[in-house]
Amino acid sequence: MRPSCDSYTAVVPRSLEHGQEHDHHRRSFIFTWISFVLAVVSIPVLCMCYLTTSIGRFVLLRFLKKTYPDLEFIKSVSIRSAMDTPKNTGYIVVLLKVDGDFDINLMKHTIQTDIVDKYDRVSGRLCYPHLRCSLTKKWMRYAWIKTSAFSIDNHVIELPETKSMSEDGIMQHVNGIIASHIPPELPQWQITMIPVSEDSFYLLVRIHHLYSSEDGVGLSDLLLLKPDEGGLKHGETASVSSSSGQYADADSIQNILSTVYQAPTALPRLSEHLSEICANTWNELVSTYDPLENPKLFRCRPNIFIFGTMLVIVTASAARDKTTKRNFAHKLKREMTRRDIGFRYMCESLVNTFHPAFWVSFAWWLLVKCILRLPITLLLMVKNTSTYVYWTYVLLYSVSELMYLARLIYYAPSTVIRELVLPFFGGSDRGAMPAPEGSKCVYWSRPIDLDLVNTIHDNTGAATCEIQLSMLAAALQEYFAVAGLQFPKNVMTTTRFVSKANLFQLNNRHVVTNGLLALPLPMDTDRDPMYSLHQMQECLQEAIGNQTALYIASMWQIDHSLATSFLPSPMVSYGLHFLSKKFPLTVTYVEEHKLDRKRRMLLWGQEVDAILYWRPPQANVCMSLSIINYGGHLRLAVMADANMNPPCKEIVSKYEGNIPEFITAAENYAKIVNTSD
Repeated sequence: MRPSCDSYTAVVPRSLEHGQEHDHHRRSFIFTWISFVLAVVSIPVLCMCYLTTSIGRFVLLRFLKKTYPDLEFIKSVSIRSAMDTPKNTGYIVVLLKVDGDFDINLMKHTIQTDIVDKYDRVSGRLCYPHLRCSLTKKWMRYAWIKTSAFSIDNHVIELPETKSMSEDGIMQHVNGIIASHIPPELPQWQITMIPVSEDSFYLLVRIHHLYSSEDGVGLSDLLLLKPDEGGLKHGETASVSSSSGQYADADSIQNILSTVYQAPTALPRLSEHLSEICANTWNELVSTYDPLENPKLFRCRPNIFIFGTMLVIVTASAARDKTTKRNFAHKLKREMTRRDIGFRYMCESLVNTFHPAFWVSFAWWLLVKCILRLPITLLLMVKNTSTYVYWTYVLLYSVSELMYLARLIYYAPSTVIRELVLPFFGGSDRGAMPAPEGSKCVYWSRPIDLDLVNTIHDNTGAATCEIQLSMLAAALQEYFAVAGLQFPKNVMTTTRFVSKANLFQLNNRHVVTNGLLALPLPMDTDRDPMYSLHQMQECLQEAIGNQTALYIASMWQIDHSLATSFLPSPMVSYGLHFLSKKFPLTVTYVEEHKLDRKRRMLLWGQEVDAILYWRPPQANVCMSLSIINYGGHLRLAVMADANMNPPCKEIVSKYEGNIPEFITAAENYAKIVNTSD
């Protein structure tokens, strides 16, 4: 029988769908392969660029040092340094609201003695030598200027008490301080104390990003915060800390980000074990075959094996010798003379090696080794079976990690091209958002109880970070509609997720932190909270699934300034200005563990009621937004150009006003789901 028409209508669409999916996979495979080939072919060009840039910067620094001998030029070039302009310089801004009374003179004395004048016990040098230095720029390179008359009074300032001032009044007060620039002849950092009552005050910190990235100045130290006993140690990532704790929060962003990049665990363990084996083997060789360690060695008949081992030890000793600046040949000759190894000893080794007595003794040693030692070795292997099984597992897991890294390397070029290059051929999507002109203003929301967000989480099952980001997207959508800015689908952001413990180490290159995600915020949700949340979940999961290479590259750039080492500073600056046209917003999401809502304390015991943090928007980035979870409360902080119209305070008010709508929509969603079940 012939199939009916209905069967054809059922079969044809499925075959078409299968064919389209097959074509998509084939195009994706071809694109990935071509991207990888282009990346491999470009390696010599990148190496040449790195070599040329390094030599050019070395020559330029030598020239600048001779031209300006009184200046100390900064060797590295970071992203923020490349984006800095005289009108738009990157200043990190932090605001603390503190409960308790305070003595400004005690604060000045503590900062002077414990931070500015703090010496390292081992080297005897200042821990933060450039806190006394101002900054200048010569030929697009930053340099430190040593100031002879440093006064702590210029950097720790107390304003007159502003009694009975509302939070809006404090906001205006803070914006007035931010609008006033730090005099260029002074070191570019300042702490301003704003008293609001007898038992409450604000601390406003402005600091140039280079003090943190170059000197490792921790904002927690500058703010005189007590060490967070439950926080992270330097160099420890938040994911490690949370996973090692007694309770693991599956809802945390660190748990979600763990799928972006799975850091190797077996490879470092195997590398450490192999290094230990090599070190033990080397020490055994030195103790046995180095005449300086074993003078009895010359009593034995030399052979080519002993002489070759001695020669390796002598070469290694000469290579490690830092006591003289003579050439390697002179060091090698000196080490051989110290051990009394000469031409005669080499000749004796050659003669004894070909002597029949040597081969007879070697054959006897091998026979005894096989007959007596082999059974003992087999027994020891049986006894240590668990150890061998463990290292076999580590070896196999290391191979799987190598394959995982190889896969990341293979897909990395296509990811970079797809995320950073191809969007520019699709037309601009930043609307009419103006580039920043330099003058900044800040706004922040009232504290929002995190239990309200947890209520939405309980009703929808969405992660708290997804809920908060979707609320931010909804507020931005309303603001852009009022401002007359059109976005067809989404607005691109560079989003950074950090833990509360790592908040004050974000700009310190000595601390390992998380990378960045190119995260789109949905702009076409028609004011539907649940649709906005679902769209945000899709955007976040798509970014996590597709941007592993970008995430790792941003980590390397933040920690090691890798990308800016390949190109000259003008090209880096132009490239960043061009790239930032597609990313007009930056978002910092500060997460607090649900079971750790402790508030930080100052050194003298005052409790920090609120923390607000702003990353400076630079280049073509027009707005910096921070979602801060702290002390069981949520706040949104915005930094933008002071001339933006309407003012960015509207974003804060819309963010606060959307909370009830999201809660109601989540409760209705839960009712619908329960009814359908």
